Amino acid sequence: MFGKKKNKSNYYFDSFGELCHFSVECCEMILEFMRHFDHSKLEEVKTNVHLIEHRADDKKHEVTQKLLTEFMTPIDREDIMELLREIDDITDAIEEVSLKLFLYDYKELPPDTIPFMELTLECIKKTEECLRHFYDYMDSDVMTPYISAVVHLEEESDTEYINDVRKLYLEEGDGFRRHKCEAMYTMLEETSDKCREVCRYVQMIMFKNL
Repeated sequence: MFGKKKNKSNYYFDSFGELCHFSVECCEMILEFMRHFDHSKLEEVKTNVHLIEHRADDKKHEVTQKLLTEFMTPIDREDIMELLREIDDITDAIEEVSLKLFLYDYKELPPDTIPFMELTLECIKKTEECLRHFYDYMDSDVMTPYISAVVHLEEESDTEYINDVRKLYLEEGDGFRRHKCEAMYTMLEETSDKCREVCRYVQMIMFKNL
């Protein structure tokens, strides 16, 4: 087990941030589409987001293949694998938004979708920022503020979800429309949950290497 790799290049640590950036790209693309919502472009945005997700899968496969042939790794091999999987879960979760927009044939966005999506993007960006500083995983003074920022945003997402869904059930009488609105809110809240799970695992790696 090696020590802290601060200010040095490490393929695996670099890859964590690079993989999370694919999640940021997916979220930014969907948010831009939402800000200029055009029903005729649902399939186009779904396809374009999936192309980003596919690039993320290729990168994850590249890292995994290298890991299989590596004699020594900077942290435990299973921790690298698990962190790769959990970062991939963020990309898959945000891709689900573009997929369901198309599958459910949204004619318009549910109320408050854009601010909720902006909050989700901020949470993903903060997760990427945390992973970009993974070189300092043995320094809790450096890492804890990044983790705490993601936790705070995930809690904001929970609150947003509760408020939006309650308002929905109080004001929306159409059952199918209510289902589509709740599905959107759930996907966004679950994406932030995935961000928090990544940071929890980073924290677990920190504790293992104290």
